[in-house]
Amino acid sequence: MPNDALLVHTCCAPCLGGLLEPLRERDTMFTAFFHNPNIHPLIEFRRRLKAVHLMADGEKFPLVAHADYGLEAFLDAVGADRAAPARCRACYALRLEATARHAAAHGFAAFTSTLLVSPQQMRDVVCELGHAAATRHGVAFDDTDHRSRHRAGLDFARRHQLYRQKYCGCVFSEYDRYRNTTKHVYQPHAV
Repeated sequence: MPNDALLVHTCCAPCLGGLLEPLRERDTMFTAFFHNPNIHPLIEFRRRLKAVHLMADGEKFPLVAHADYGLEAFLDAVGADRAAPARCRACYALRLEATARHAAAHGFAAFTSTLLVSPQQMRDVVCELGHAAATRHGVAFDDTDHRSRHRAGLDFARRHQLYRQKYCGCVFSEYDRYRNTTKHVYQPHAV
């Protein structure tokens, strides 16, 4: 791998879709890196992984994908404090550390994350943890703010008929997303 290549931690196809144009405009050599033990349940994990594979095949870029379902690793990382923002911080750290480690081991000069595309993510925390992981592993962290590209990523996924998720990834974020919108499915009743 050339020492100017960028490893892109990839949470999902829509967010990576937001990065494609700026990466290509700058002629950046990059490899997508799918390492997301936070995504639950298993079917959701596989949907997102499949979408990233389809995107890599269609757009002709290299992909390193950790296809193992990492429920236990995620729960171990989060520990007992499962409320946001503490669980989100632990989740970011888990994924950014793995990305920095892979970047260093495989000759990448720097890494970034598609988490920097989503306006729903805590950018300041992602940047703090990304820089810390980069320092530990002797690589650079590109913290460019790509939130303005979020809509472009969603449009890219829609145009290419790629899966677009409705929550961040973990079972706790799924609960946060749907707890007030699924009451019509089941209303408790007296027996």
